[in-house]
Amino acid sequence: MLQSAAAADELLLKTYYRNALGKKGAELKSAMKDIISQADVLAYGSGQGKTWFGFYQTDRMANDQVRDRYSNEQFFFSTANPYSAVSGMNIEHAVANSWWNHTKNQAYKDLHHLMPCESRINSSKGNFGMGRVTTVKNTNQCTKVGTGPGADGETISLWEPADKWKGDFARVYFYMVTCYSDLSWTSESKNSISTSDWRTLLPWAYELYLQWSRQDPVDDIERARNEAVYTIQGNRNPFIDFPELAEHIWGNKANESFSIGDEGGGHTPTPEPEPTPGDSLLVLYQNLQASAGDFATVTSDGTQSVVWKHDTKYGMVGNAYSTGKTGDDWLVTPQINLHGHMGATLEFSHAVGYNNGADPSTMFEVLVSTDYAQRPDDATWERLDVQWPSELLTATSKFTKFITVKVNIDGYAHRFVNIAFHYTADASRCWAWEIKSATVKAKPAPTGIDDNYLSPIADEDAVFDINGKYIGREIPSRRGIYIVRRGGYTFKRMVR
Repeated sequence: MLQSAAAADELLLKTYYRNALGKKGAELKSAMKDIISQADVLAYGSGQGKTWFGFYQTDRMANDQVRDRYSNEQFFFSTANPYSAVSGMNIEHAVANSWWNHTKNQAYKDLHHLMPCESRINSSKGNFGMGRVTTVKNTNQCTKVGTGPGADGETISLWEPADKWKGDFARVYFYMVTCYSDLSWTSESKNSISTSDWRTLLPWAYELYLQWSRQDPVDDIERARNEAVYTIQGNRNPFIDFPELAEHIWGNKANESFSIGDEGGGHTPTPEPEPTPGDSLLVLYQNLQASAGDFATVTSDGTQSVVWKHDTKYGMVGNAYSTGKTGDDWLVTPQINLHGHMGATLEFSHAVGYNNGADPSTMFEVLVSTDYAQRPDDATWERLDVQWPSELLTATSKFTKFITVKVNIDGYAHRFVNIAFHYTADASRCWAWEIKSATVKAKPAPTGIDDNYLSPIADEDAVFDINGKYIGREIPSRRGIYIVRRGGYTFKRMVR
């Protein structure tokens, strides 16, 4: 039987952070930088695989409300377009990107300091540093903007978070000046940052942030966000895992070597709650009437399709009638991450035209691949068991009505997949196919692996992530630390 989730968490974090153990001061900060500085950041912006897609995983509350750490206003993710930017909000850099000349580097896209923010206070906050605002020029009763003390008592422009978020943002700043200590810091950063001191932060700043970190300790919301970002980017904020780490670098433990758990560290693991039976997570949604989004429209050899075209009323329409009456064209979803899920369902709304009662499945098919890159011909595809309702076989006019179809794709849980709508046509069977929307909902796998864990694969080989969440039977290629059960033995494995 595996260890408890908490014990496994501590053991694996010791492995993840092993190169920092026993170090202190400048050497400790440098070791932490080496550990956390490689991140697979998302593209910046809205849409599948971009920043707002990340926010949907990191900052979505149970009722689809956006968690805004900068204001008390309520905003909600769209049910129709959940990965789109939320009206009235911006992507906000907690540490202003002008501090490194707006360069669109890794720091610019790093979710550890990117958070959704109400747009008006974001505009007021500008590129100021974080500190204690003593003269308030603007506030929304959550975030203050104005002036306050900087180095040597100098009055500088600052923004100040609400008390309940002060520790969170302090640990974000500690992360940023550790992960990106070698940036060419400029602009307003000069009020908070020194490029000639290994501590990076000026004394007034780190002393204040240490105070805030002590007064507002790490909570479950902050831990959950750290885990979510780690799942996306593959790197962690160590100042959330170990709140006392900041004391080892800037504070009252500066002369003590860093250690973990029974060696004196400050980390207390908190296992995630079990998902409620029946809960599902929306991992893909595209309203194809609005746009094709990140769906690819290609021919079998990967060149751009001229058959699949966008229509604001009917969605994506495949019709080769005006392009030679022949076609071998693909509408392919972006990559869908089903890791950490025990099952999934594809749901799409479609209609067909000009088939005159013929079976559309003889020319149209829905396929799934685990190795698709850019050319459908180079990938391995399996046909999904799509039921074609009788309404799609006969029509009183040229087109049938739209029918919503659900397809079980449980067999692809714990894998990365692409789903394709494959359109073909020839001179005798040149029909039309319309896809209005496509959704994939996944059911989270159980997370606990202690003595009470009732896994459906309890007696079989299995792999769990750092939090004890079941992710499949094979070790993934993605960087991370995993608990592996093989042939009656349990061990840990790090993938770099």
